[in-house]
Amino acid sequence: MILQSKSVSASHVKNNFGAIVSQVYRGEYHEVIVENRGEPVVAIVPVEDLKAMKEFRERERQKEALARLRNVRVRVQKSVKDKLKDKDAVEIANRFSRELVEDLEKKGKIKFERRASS
Repeated sequence: MILQSKSVSASHVKNNFGAIVSQVYRGEYHEVIVENRGEPVVAIVPVEDLKAMKEFRERERQKEALARLRNVRVRVQKSVKDKLKDKDAVEIANRFSRELVEDLEKKGKIKFERRASS
């Protein structure tokens, strides 16, 4: 089955909402793009697609947060490099990163999956 999209006006959706939802639910259309004055403004998609989009956004957010943490870790290591032994600088940077991740988790800003220790 080829997944099809359909574009309709907002007024058409208003008058035929139940039928449009049924078409998407049954898989007749993969998505229905709702237009206002010819411009696409929203889409009606299956819940599974919405869940997949949310999961993708969360993974991307986690990747960005991890990249920022790595950046901060490098900056911390550089800032203490001449003041401490390398081992101590790495330990401080690691501790800082762990504490920052834990704090962000507690605030609900990130969901972080830890790898199993080897």
